[in-house]
Amino acid sequence: MNKDIKELVLWRLETSVPEHFKLSVGGKGSFTKQELKEHVEKEDDIGKAFVDIQLNFIKALTNGEFSKSLAE
Repeated sequence: MNKDIKELVLWRLETSVPEHFKLSVGGKGSFTKQELKEHVEKEDDIGKAFVDIQLNFIKALTNGEFSKSLAE
């Protein structure tokens, strides 16, 4: 996993996810903010899946897909 991408995802987790939230990662279950941070740090399957989700979201934001889907 690219170090810069990993740091970006960890930063987004820290700054945009409230402590009490649980996030679902595909069919792998629901995880707290702290659990997701640990999985990303370990670079295990759950961490990699969450990184992929975050990268897809960032790409959708930057190329306008996210805005288009909200407008529909």
